[in-house]
Amino acid sequence: PKDLAVDEQGNVYVVDSYNHRVQVFDAQGRFLRKWGSQGTMPGQFQEPWGIAVDDKGQVYVADTWNHRIQKFGTQGEFLKQWGYFGDTAGALGDVQMMYGPRDVAIDGDGNVLVGDTGNKRILSFTSDGEFLRQWGGAGSLDGQLREPVGLAVDDAGHIYVADTWNLRVQIFDSQGMFVQQWPVLGWEGEGVSNKPYLDVDGLGDVYVTAPDYNRVVKFDGSGAVLTVWGQYGSDLSALNMPSGIVVDADGSVLVLDSSNHRVMRFSGIP
Repeated sequence: PKDLAVDEQGNVYVVDSYNHRVQVFDAQGRFLRKWGSQGTMPGQFQEPWGIAVDDKGQVYVADTWNHRIQKFGTQGEFLKQWGYFGDTAGALGDVQMMYGPRDVAIDGDGNVLVGDTGNKRILSFTSDGEFLRQWGGAGSLDGQLREPVGLAVDDAGHIYVADTWNLRVQIFDSQGMFVQQWPVLGWEGEGVSNKPYLDVDGLGDVYVTAPDYNRVVKFDGSGAVLTVWGQYGSDLSALNMPSGIVVDADGSVLVLDSSNHRVMRFSGIP
């Protein structure tokens, strides 16, 4: 499993990536439902990596190696899909072309943000898949991206991007204009497993995973490190390739402990 999301009732949605499906649990971790199987038909997946839930309970999945976004109803019924494989060579271009999208997020207007990882850009669509804007493109200057993975949106509409191979968090406004950046130690690896995710809480603190280092780092809004936790292992103090991360309404931090095949919930993080 690679990513997770929480709905307004506290239910937890997990992309069970190598099983090519979505699983849903309640806030206590009790199984509720699942959907999906391996394939290319509507409602099937090919190693999905990203997931988000809007305020209506509709579910959006970054169906990574089918190079598309799929939208589902509250019970997992297929509603819509958009996107197809295409390599823009790191340039801005055809907005339906996607190359291994790794994450999806919902902004305050209900629009769908896509981390088009292989094409080094962020795409924005309405909830029905109508294109709004794109930004990024390959490079290391402010606003450019190299292997963008995790996405998050704060209460002010700022968009946070795990700009992995540039070893930094970048922040953009709601229109995709560059605002701020800071470096992240632990994102040096360029292997397929080092795909970090991030989330932001109501105070503006930012939580990022560092999969290769088996840890989570909490930053304040200016990029200063506040807390680090995690070490390699499988006991309750350890992590193994943590990927997806989300802060729920109670301020608890849920981490998708990928190579331990589990979700972990942490509370009282200073």
